[in-house]
Amino acid sequence: MPRKPLTPRGVARMREREANVGLDAEDDAAQWLAENHPPAPPKTPKAAKKSVTLHRFKRQQDRENR
Repeated sequence: MPRKPLTPRGVARMREREANVGLDAEDDAAQWLAENHPPAPPKTPKAAKKSVTLHRFKRQQDRENR
């Protein structure tokens, strides 16, 4: 039975698992990787981008349209 093709979410989860395994700290490759390829900064959640002012504006527009 053939395996299902990987989805983008499945690939992301697999890469995350592999990254969490880590490398031996004494390994030359691990040291080079730590110095030259720092981990990516965490993504900002979408909710942090939405301002309170925007929500107030939308509520005000809804009230005016009623």
